[in-house]
Amino acid sequence: LTTSQDIRLGFQPVISLDAELLRQQRRFSSPRVLLSENTPLEPPPLYLMEEPMVVNRTSRRKRYSEGKTHRGEYSVCDSESRWVTDKTSAVDIRGHQVTVLGEIRMGPSPVKQYFYETKCKQAKPAKSGCRGIDDKHWNSQ
Repeated sequence: LTTSQDIRLGFQPVISLDAELLRQQRRFSSPRVLLSENTPLEPPPLYLMEEPMVVNRTSRRKRYSEGKTHRGEYSVCDSESRWVTDKTSAVDIRGHQVTVLGEIRMGPSPVKQYFYETKCKQAKPAKSGCRGIDDKHWNSQ
């Protein structure tokens, strides 16, 4: 049991967990959250599916920009995505604030919770707020 003072001081509890219990809770899993002994080397499978797949090596791949966009849609900023482990709290699938465990013991090896985060590269990406806003009709800050 952790207290709010422990969380404020950056203490992350270590808990022992049965692997079978995790398998039973699979319906609550997210492609952006992963339990692993090692840092994942690639994005979640959901993001890998967006890349064009080449079945026949003689066929050519179409060029594409990162991320799928449709005509008239703009990203609000240039973003970067990466796996992180520095979370102490998160919002669960039901919208409740929960404490993130620093390490979970499953058998002989401890595992960590990795979160796949996407953030803007710059705090204020465009000089007049978000990109893609029709500034004649709307005000973006």
